Amino acid sequence: MAECVACKQSSMAQYTIHNVRFFDFNPKAIHCMSYDDATSRLALSRTNGDIEIWNCWSRPFMQLFLPGDNDSSVEAMVWCQGRLFSAGLHGFLLEHNLASREVTLRTPITGGPTWCLALSKDKKKLAAGTERGYVCIFDVVDSGVMYDRALEKQEGRILHIAWHISGDYIVTGSVNCVRVWSLKEGRVARCGLGAADRKDEVIVWCVGILDDMTLVSGDSSGRVCFWNAELGTVTHSVHTHKADILALTVCPDQKSVYVAGVDPTIVQVSRVETGTKKGKVEMWVKGIQRSIHTHDVRALVVTATDRVYSGGVDTILTLSYFPPRTVCKFPALPPLGSISVAREAESLLLQYSDHVELWRLGASSKKGGKSGTFLPVTKDRVKLLELQGKDDEVIQWCAVSPKARWIAYLVQGSLRIYHFTPPASGKQPRVQRVKEVSQEIKKSHQMLWLSEGKLVSAAVTGAIQIINVSGSKAELEKELTLSPGHSVLQMTCDLEGKMLAVVDSKNIITIFDIEKETISVLPGHSSPCTAVGIHPLTKEVVAVYADMSIKEYDPSKQCYTAFCRQHLNEPSSELAKKHSVILRVSFDPDRPDLILLHNESAFVVVQKDKKAADVSQEKAPKVKKVTSGSSPGKGAKAGIGAKFSVIRRPNQVLLFSQMKGEAVVSVELNPLQVMDRLPSPLKVKKYGGT
Repeated sequence: MAECVACKQSSMAQYTIHNVRFFDFNPKAIHCMSYDDATSRLALSRTNGDIEIWNCWSRPFMQLFLPGDNDSSVEAMVWCQGRLFSAGLHGFLLEHNLASREVTLRTPITGGPTWCLALSKDKKKLAAGTERGYVCIFDVVDSGVMYDRALEKQEGRILHIAWHISGDYIVTGSVNCVRVWSLKEGRVARCGLGAADRKDEVIVWCVGILDDMTLVSGDSSGRVCFWNAELGTVTHSVHTHKADILALTVCPDQKSVYVAGVDPTIVQVSRVETGTKKGKVEMWVKGIQRSIHTHDVRALVVTATDRVYSGGVDTILTLSYFPPRTVCKFPALPPLGSISVAREAESLLLQYSDHVELWRLGASSKKGGKSGTFLPVTKDRVKLLELQGKDDEVIQWCAVSPKARWIAYLVQGSLRIYHFTPPASGKQPRVQRVKEVSQEIKKSHQMLWLSEGKLVSAAVTGAIQIINVSGSKAELEKELTLSPGHSVLQMTCDLEGKMLAVVDSKNIITIFDIEKETISVLPGHSSPCTAVGIHPLTKEVVAVYADMSIKEYDPSKQCYTAFCRQHLNEPSSELAKKHSVILRVSFDPDRPDLILLHNESAFVVVQKDKKAADVSQEKAPKVKKVTSGSSPGKGAKAGIGAKFSVIRRPNQVLLFSQMKGEAVVSVELNPLQVMDRLPSPLKVKKYGGT
């Protein structure tokens, strides 16, 4: 489908948008989460074993992606001094190397399949609860973990586990009971949930323990119970939900807990003091309720600043806090490397878990038109190629060259390279695999094509490899290096493939001039970088950060440009209105004054106009809203010399990039398509409903 959109009819260029809606992106449910207050990072796992690392220092965004495989199972995760551990039904405790995206430690757990993990407050011990009723204790050391002991075996699986602040007690949840373990005395106390002859089982899905030894549990009856640990009795019981409570988290101040589950309402249960004839008595009562999810909530975490992150079956990560009442929703996005653009060939390479597809986009014979009109498609899209992986292979990254003559993808870090000959004059397309890949080429976690036959990849060792591909051979040309301890987060190059911009794990942006073999580094910024691009004509580097700051840097002078210093000192108020970050930077070679950006819901066109002396608001027809400039107040300085046009999209934008000529491509996903694939939510009768 083609659409004609004018970003600003008077002075800005008019583009034809290729609306790509055939990418079958199927986000998975969020299964568990863990938050690290020291680094402001959130780790979340999905039901297919993928792990996403979100940077929450400013606006939350997915910074790292650890792909799962066919045997992946992530039931629980914990952060320990910047290190990430996970466990699952495979029965191993895993440590993930965030630099190489690999599993660096695999320790067997007594009791087999593992359902839960907990970290002691001093961050020196890990506890794991297993299917067979064992609680295993591990010591966390610099070289990994060391097995300490397994506590007395109990009947039934250990579904959830929590550690007291003293480190001397552990509380676990199972079927029909909550158990308190004394590590010093080596004994366990059982707190029953009902009579022994009770027919219906009560499953304790989640537990917590307060500093005063008050136990908290959420169970399948929809109740939150507060226990006296010494007596093993329930002191308060609050019926908060109409179905199972699957997630529970304790606030840092110990005065309230958040719970949610199959009934997706997030309920805050708070401790209050009430006056009676006998004096003041503490009670637990229902507080704020947040109906921000449509399906089961499986994971809840609360930060030190009392911000609640939640996720579940609806696949959306949600941030909520009060006061002021704020809800931010972050829909699932495909990781970097899922979509690759062949600009010159007007084609897309789409990556799925078991295959990749090369599509040539459609075209329209009609050029131009009124902004917002749909152009007739005279040449339909064509699937040129589909490459299937082996049965046990999971594809992790894909890339296509600018003319779509070379295709590459990664499988467990190993390169698969193919030469593609497109169909011509009635002949069938041909594809030939490059079989001779040099042993000097190390395993990689991402890559891109600099030009036809020249590939750059980020090795798991931290090096950046320049690879020459010709005929049936792939050879290492040279290696570029970052500072020790730095790893590549994302890479981009200019259209000629002569310059490479790299964002690393320390939030440093390094510019490599591959031909001149020179290096320049952008000045540091307090907020992490979310997108970076190199202008094809001026070779200036544009970086966008999570606080919505935009910086323009001149590598030849090794300083910010004069335009940046004068007009981009503060974030634009127009960009700051949304909680989402900029995902990609691209440019129009014919319009050096334009910068093309996009987030998950809109396109943003920045026009560098030094003569602009005022700001204004404009409305685009129907489904789009075009905004130019910045509103007065904070960020107004940025709008004086930079006009911002925001084109809202009705669908979720997965990728937006410049193509050949006056054409851009927008890969979009209809949110209703995701909703249709979800299971039915809990049906709750509402007043006045049927």
